[in-house]
Amino acid sequence: MSALTIAAEKIKVSIIEDSDIHSEWLKQVLQADRHFDVVSVDRLAKIGVESIKKNHADVVLLDFQLEDMTGLEAIKRIVAHNESIKIFMITAHTEITIIERIINDKNIKGLAIKGSQYFGLNLKSAVQAVATGGVYVDPTLLEKLRGSSKENGISNLSRREFEVFIQSNSGKSDSKIAEDLCVEIAYIKNIKSKITKKVKDTNLGNLLDKLVENTNPCHLAPGILL
Repeated sequence: MSALTIAAEKIKVSIIEDSDIHSEWLKQVLQADRHFDVVSVDRLAKIGVESIKKNHADVVLLDFQLEDMTGLEAIKRIVAHNESIKIFMITAHTEITIIERIINDKNIKGLAIKGSQYFGLNLKSAVQAVATGGVYVDPTLLEKLRGSSKENGISNLSRREFEVFIQSNSGKSDSKIAEDLCVEIAYIKNIKSKITKKVKDTNLGNLLDKLVENTNPCHLAPGILL
């Protein structure tokens, strides 16, 4: 569907987000506007990808860290089905090496930070811009990107190593990661061994504490959460 066609019709939006509170907020704000049609809401990436195929979404609002895989892994499966779908990623991660990995994925056309007042105020216009061929980057990231550093070694990880790193730090067992990624447990253990050689802080749990800032979506902006 062309940008002009989308502009003339309702923008079909699929949401893949494992926070019920945040997904409900996204759905309510968009569904209340005549320019949008929220066609699916899912917690798991695997189910979300199937919903996207079924409902022919124009834009996907995709959480970076889901229960079964990261948003980056989900993107590979989404664009394998339809590379023209616009991906708008939402994340609570604000550590610069994580943000850089997200921005470097050329399939991502929008990036917002959970809890950012800018995203709370500009949700509809940001999604509409991405749907019609534009891009959106949360303004709160500008200073972080200007002061980019590579001190902890995360930027040295391959795409698969990064996926396993994030999933491992979410508390998932090796067997669960292997199941969700459709690989053998031995493969996951080998990947984790490579990660510990590249990341300076080999205590993955402690490193995650430094990387993740959990934000309550209710604090997006006064009066935004309906």
